[in-house]
Amino acid sequence: MQKVSQHIPGRSQVAAGQQPMTSGVYLWVLLIMTIWASNTVVVKIAVRDLPPLWAAFLRFGLALPLLAFFIHRRGRGLRLVGRQWLQVGVLAMLFGIQIFFLNWGSRFTTGGRVSLIIYSYPLLIPLVAPLFLKDEPLKVKMLFGCAIAFCGLLTALRLDLGARLENTLKGDLIELSSCFVLAVTTVYNKRLTQSIDKWKILFWEMLLAVVLFFAGALIFEEIHLSAVAPDAWTAILYQALGISVFCFLSWQFLIARHNSAQVSVFFFAAPLLGILLSVPLLGEQLEPGLLAGALLVGAGVYVVNKP
Repeated sequence: MQKVSQHIPGRSQVAAGQQPMTSGVYLWVLLIMTIWASNTVVVKIAVRDLPPLWAAFLRFGLALPLLAFFIHRRGRGLRLVGRQWLQVGVLAMLFGIQIFFLNWGSRFTTGGRVSLIIYSYPLLIPLVAPLFLKDEPLKVKMLFGCAIAFCGLLTALRLDLGARLENTLKGDLIELSSCFVLAVTTVYNKRLTQSIDKWKILFWEMLLAVVLFFAGALIFEEIHLSAVAPDAWTAILYQALGISVFCFLSWQFLIARHNSAQVSVFFFAAPLLGILLSVPLLGEQLEPGLLAGALLVGAGVYVVNKP
């Protein structure tokens, strides 16, 4: 495919098929991150009473009809042809593995450590992207910006990192695996959007993953509905509507139109936003380290997105 560069005043050239990040896009991403920031807390509530695969099946199973309705309203077809089935099947497999590790690992570690590990995945994006995307070469400034943002996370969550490692090592390793798979999934998703409609990808990725979750849950897990507390059902509903529908649709739109490393670096802000939300909602104190960490995260995001 022939590459065409477009010059935008005051900005460097934008790769073919990608749009520049505007102030409106930045605000949109921050809104998504604010909603996504609560996910690690909500996940722990859900898997407290529900096995990991059943929790994943219920969450995405509830979201799937709404996603199909949205795509139908946009007048988009859902048909895949030939090799596209294999490509989307691989994506669904990666997606399913990542969600399973996220749910499973959260049982064995703290919410803060889950946030730190999962939302550090943008650090891997600049390393993985050049393997799949020709228009996103490895750039020193992106590595530098991600490193600054990651230092901000370490600063903000330094107290939680002081927890006894032997009590959380199993969960930490599982979440680290989820983090790596998430980075690969994001970049591979971006590659597929260059040849397959982004809404088709999202629908079939989620549908195939739901089938995998259901089959795995029937084979490997037991569920006792009478033992599931109301807050666990509320957590599943919140994940289905707020995250799996709104955030996933928004994310799929953004990742198809913008540089994946530029968009993904905002995930560094997610755990910080979660801590900030805990101040008014849970009455927790605002630590000086959080403010310093927030400044470093902001600096890292600026370096990655700087023209």
